[in-house]
Amino acid sequence: MKTENTNNEARLEFFTSLYENASSYNADAVELYEKHMNQYRGSDCIDGSSERAVTVRNITYEIIESQVSSAIPHPKVDAACYNERRNRNALAIERLLYSIRDKLPYEEMNDIDERYTYIFGGSVWYVEWDNSLRLGKEVGGVRLNCMSPMNFIPQPGISSIDDMEYCFLKLTATRGELMRRYGIEEDMLELAEYDVEGDGGSDTDTANLIVAFYRDEDGEIGKFVFSGSLTLFDMPKYYRRKIKVCKACGKREEDCRCKRKKIVDKDEIYEKVSSEILLRDGTKILSSSPEIEDGRLVSKKGEFLMKETEIPYYTPSSFPIAVRKNTSFGDSLFGQSDCEYIRPEQQAINKIESRILQKLLRAAITPIVPEDASISLNNSVFGQVIKMKPGESASQYGKVDTTPDISQDIAEAERLYDHSKRILGISDALVGLDAYTPESGYARQLKISQASGRLESKKKMKHTAYAKLDRLIFEQYLAFADEPRSLSFRDAYGRVHNYEFNRYDFIEYDITSGKYYYDDAYLFSVDLNGGAEYQREALWERNLENLKAGTLGDPTQNVTLLRYWQCQERAHYPYARENVEYFSMATEEEKNEIQTMKGGD
Repeated sequence: MKTENTNNEARLEFFTSLYENASSYNADAVELYEKHMNQYRGSDCIDGSSERAVTVRNITYEIIESQVSSAIPHPKVDAACYNERRNRNALAIERLLYSIRDKLPYEEMNDIDERYTYIFGGSVWYVEWDNSLRLGKEVGGVRLNCMSPMNFIPQPGISSIDDMEYCFLKLTATRGELMRRYGIEEDMLELAEYDVEGDGGSDTDTANLIVAFYRDEDGEIGKFVFSGSLTLFDMPKYYRRKIKVCKACGKREEDCRCKRKKIVDKDEIYEKVSSEILLRDGTKILSSSPEIEDGRLVSKKGEFLMKETEIPYYTPSSFPIAVRKNTSFGDSLFGQSDCEYIRPEQQAINKIESRILQKLLRAAITPIVPEDASISLNNSVFGQVIKMKPGESASQYGKVDTTPDISQDIAEAERLYDHSKRILGISDALVGLDAYTPESGYARQLKISQASGRLESKKKMKHTAYAKLDRLIFEQYLAFADEPRSLSFRDAYGRVHNYEFNRYDFIEYDITSGKYYYDDAYLFSVDLNGGAEYQREALWERNLENLKAGTLGDPTQNVTLLRYWQCQERAHYPYARENVEYFSMATEEEKNEIQTMKGGD
């Protein structure tokens, strides 16, 4: 996408027009999203009618909540082409991603993500590098934001993030954040767009931000942020490193001696290596490299010419956005919404439940008394005394019960409820409630598999989104994490080790061209054996079964019991650590006794 005009006002007008066109195209989708959210919240609206339901039985909420999973997929990284160095790097990436899962509130974001996905048919993850984050000597880190599709405006007609030329995110920020983060003067803040309150006033503290990501003619990512008629941030080639230089002399800002400095941003393509860099495998990146032309070393007077080593900075090529689909649906950016597919059943149940309530409200007990009865009739339950006259009979008094029969209404409502569960694959067969059926075991298992297949598809889409998210995080660290990142991990024996993620470990040297480059050819997926896909109680039971079956070794041996409790510790079994320490000591004592006996012989 060409954005050649460098005039600030012209660029603001260009992106504003682009945003308005995309928003207009996306208006129907946003209206549908709002409809789905209202349904989830228990709206009493009846489609095609001005009347509202008297009561709402919110099966949509119940069914969606029953699908929400707290499982956070574990990362798995493999080298696209195996060698020992790439395998070590793949492990470093995995441990980095595990560390980030521990630091960031993934549980909270996953909780939001699950509901967004089932309600709207998808969710949006935004990955952002923030240099303001500090941890010791480490500068910068990623921020994650799980967003509703209502706050994402895609390029019209494009159903894949990777194929888009541009897209927009709708965010909010306070006045203080605008001044602090974007360097906006206070008198300019009135140009921003603020939330409008219901009474027609404006909330002058919360501004609406539009973040545009776009691809330029070179295929690189640019970023433009605006609010109302105020440009907040404009950075073509957003992922490139920037340095401050004087436009007049071309020197860095700190080296410039011009009287009238005009400081501008300049792309810094290469990193100059002033001193050798030691890598994890023991190899070094030297401060000087041989000059190579046409695949041959350049020499002069019998000596090979050397030059200062330059390493190109890594620049990601993707938008920092990952989309999770519910289940795939044609050429749609997002997947199918659960709300949409069970809306007819929800509407019908609302009508039936309203009719049931209306019937019950109209129900009554009408008394029958003689015409000349001396008692007064009221709604009081207690204190009524009937005094019959001589010659009167109790049979002259009675009642007419007008309570309606609602059994058929209840049966139909339950039938529709079961129907809605089956539409989404949440059937009785899946949860094993129809055990007493005259079916063979194979037929029953097949029925369960078919029902669970629809839920399995949703799980696969979640795994795909997390793999994409992990890839984006890795690219951000490869591009901007200048300092090595200290990590820790626990091995199979429960011992804690220190590790390090260093972007220099991913640098390769091309002998033919004599140039360095970053190797980012790694495959991201989800570790299905990581424990996230199972309940902890199930893992505890499985570990106990393995112990009893002898798959961990002889159950009577301390070394086997140690291995068992190490497995339980990794599955977060209560007080497992104390047992690991106990059997570790017991195992060591056995070894010492054996050594003592051998020494005595």
